[in-house]
Amino acid sequence: MKKIITAMAIFAMGFGINAYADSAPQFPGGEKALKKYVKENTRYPETAKENGVEGIVVIDFIVEINGQLQNFKVEKFVDPDLETEALRIVKGMPAWIPAEKEGSPVVAPAKVDVPFILE
Repeated sequence: MKKIITAMAIFAMGFGINAYADSAPQFPGGEKALKKYVKENTRYPETAKENGVEGIVVIDFIVEINGQLQNFKVEKFVDPDLETEALRIVKGMPAWIPAEKEGSPVVAPAKVDVPFILE
């Protein structure tokens, strides 16, 4: 029961996880490092900027046992230019720390929110 509650809590924080894993996959350096990576690597598409398009694009993917990311999918659509940029950012990420089950890495889903907010 504890593992299921933990999995639900991790999912609520923005990570999907296999209910049988003991830990969620993680960006190297954790959530703070992930947000920094996204912020530093985002290039707001000019057309979207000119049209005042804002939103948060959510990208789902799988973290393999070696930490490589696969099977990228846009979960939350906002604008085609923003989605293209969000996919570029996530596909360019370094390998993640994989989820674990009983001390061994396992394949698990994850997601990243890529915000596009005009200043």
